[in-house]
This record gives sequence, C-alpha cells and structure tokens, in this order.
Amino acid sequence: MTIKKRNIPVVLAGGKTRTKDKYRVVYSDVQRLELEKEFHFSRYITIRRKAELAGALSLSERQVKIWFQNRRAKERKMNKKRLQQAQQSSTSTPPSMPSHASATMVSSTNSAFMTDSISTTIKEEY
Repeated sequence: MTIKKRNIPVVLAGGKTRTKDKYRVVYSDVQRLELEKEFHFSRYITIRRKAELAGALSLSERQVKIWFQNRRAKERKMNKKRLQQAQQSSTSTPPSMPSHASATMVSSTNSAFMTDSISTTIKEEY
C-alpha cells in the first residue's frame, strides 16, 4: 500500500510558502495595497518605478514585474468573464416589441436625430 502525499503549502520564514519544488511569495496587505495602487495608476510599470517599488516594499524587481504580469492576466480574465455574462444576459432577454414596431421607432428616432443635428449645424454657422 502506497501513501500519496498532497501538495499542502508549508509556510516558511520570510512570508514564502513551499509546494513541492516551487516557492510562492505571500505578499503582505501593505505590499498588495501599494502594488494595486500602482497598477490602477498604470497597468505597465517602468524600469525606474519597478526599482523604486521593489526597494520600498522589500521585494525583488523580479517579484514586482511578475506581480504586474499576473495582475494584467487577472484583469483580462475578469473582463472576459464580464463580457460573457453580458452576452448571456442580452441573449436571454426576450424581444418585447414586434419587429414592425421597432422599425417605426428607429425611423422616428433617426428623424429626431437629424432635426437636432441640423439645428446644431445652423447654430454653429451663426
């Protein structure tokens, strides 16, 4: 009978966890907050700012760089999920008007828009 070991993270000194052969940094709340602030300011970090942040947060420049890469990937994933949810909600709503009524609404909307744009053009000329 063989016993399988599970990959349970072990917390080591210095805020790192170890799972099998890989080390993973556990960022403190302060570090995450500062990195998030910087990310909201700019999604891509400059070399100079990366060095400044690394020094201020007691991280390596490589850790800062990889954090930004992972954060951009997380953002793409969240945007993709939002887009899929929006598409699902728009396709699941049934049409409320018959097709001929919506065509009438479009033509009346277009004529109102054209009237507004003509009056705007006249105002701009005088």
